[in-house]
Amino acid sequence: MSCFICVEQSEVAVVESFGKFTYLATPGCHCLVPCRDEVAGKVSLRLEEMNCNIESKSRDNVFLSISVSIQFQILHQSVEKAFYTLDRADKQIEAYVHNSVRGKVPQYELDQIYSMRGEISQAVKEEIDQHMESYGYEIITVLITDIEPAPSVTEAMNRIQTNSRLKAATVDKSEAHKIAVIKAAEADAEAKRLSGVGMAEQRKAAIMGLQTSVSDFQANVPGMTAKDVMSLLLMNQYFDCVKDIAEAGGKGANTIFVPHSGSNSVAEGVIAAGAAGSGGGQAVVQRRR
Repeated sequence: MSCFICVEQSEVAVVESFGKFTYLATPGCHCLVPCRDEVAGKVSLRLEEMNCNIESKSRDNVFLSISVSIQFQILHQSVEKAFYTLDRADKQIEAYVHNSVRGKVPQYELDQIYSMRGEISQAVKEEIDQHMESYGYEIITVLITDIEPAPSVTEAMNRIQTNSRLKAATVDKSEAHKIAVIKAAEADAEAKRLSGVGMAEQRKAAIMGLQTSVSDFQANVPGMTAKDVMSLLLMNQYFDCVKDIAEAGGKGANTIFVPHSGSNSVAEGVIAAGAAGSGGGQAVVQRRR
């Protein structure tokens, strides 16, 4: 039996005399009365941590495996109570944690458990702290470190996320196609508008050029009327048209002639103009219908 004990830092030695508690030996060197005093044990004042895995079920009937980490320590003023009251404090804390978590998790659905793990951890800590304080222990913190559903539930959740992302991608692709179609239609409409403007300008320029040609021809050829000039221009266009038809026929193109009163009127005007220019007589044109 030693007459001296050495207590390390962050520890307290429980000293008994003839089996009865006498005092707590703080860190340092202490003398014991031989044959009377003895050290019943040493208590660590350090922060301790324990982990436990709890099986529970959510409100929407999803089985979960929840990992919980608990940090605790003995209260400095309650070392005697902690030493003599509980033999295995960690087992007692684990039992309280299991009971508290299984009582609170079924109140929430799976998605809520993920988002409210902090609130659940705090509620579990407060409940356990009330019980363990009477034994001389303080619960520092309770952390829900992991929430793992059953493998089948995890697979279903992954499928839901995949389908959701595919749906979003399909919607985005459809919107992009819609925008492309709208832009193409707008571009086509703008092109047609510009083409119409160009054609109108072209016709306007042609009319002005024709007007200038008629005026110049009348000024340079005495006795020519506007009708005579128009007949010559139409005759010129007629020959150009015949030339284009001949060239197209040489390339294997098929040309269909459709009778029309407008073309006959042009032909009559051309013939009449030719007859008037040659002898001043009148030409009678018979139209075959």
